[in-house]
Amino acid sequence: MKPEHKKYVIVGGIVALLLLVGFFVINNRNNSQTEVLDESPVEDVLPTVDASVKVSLEANDAQNKEVTLSASGIPSGTESVEYELSYLTASQGLQGVIGTVSLEGKKQFEKELTLGTCSSGTCVYHQVVGKIKLTLKFNGDYGAKLFEKEFGL
Repeated sequence: MKPEHKKYVIVGGIVALLLLVGFFVINNRNNSQTEVLDESPVEDVLPTVDASVKVSLEANDAQNKEVTLSASGIPSGTESVEYELSYLTASQGLQGVIGTVSLEGKKQFEKELTLGTCSSGTCVYHQVVGKIKLTLKFNGDYGAKLFEKEFGL
């Protein structure tokens, strides 16, 4: 074999060896990432409240600046209810209202909510487009239960 051909065979062998090592490194890295993904925790799904819980969301005025959230038939042992309203607006995109109502043994509540932001006595109201998604999380000695529904105003 000519000396120049030996150089090509050696260089070709080195390139093939590097490609083979690179393949095993990449393949091993992909397998270890898959294992990490398989070990990720599964999010707990909360049970829903039963049909005895009645919830309403009603506009207080024609401009939909304020709404009244009310709930009755609340399960025994409920200590608080977390609420989240989310809605699209004409100019600010997705907006919402969040908070918590302490029940102190009550089986019902009513809460007036502003669809906008208020600071120092001045309010800027949102122009709601479409439906309002309401999520309630009932917290008590039984754990937590959810209520979700969309309301049109």
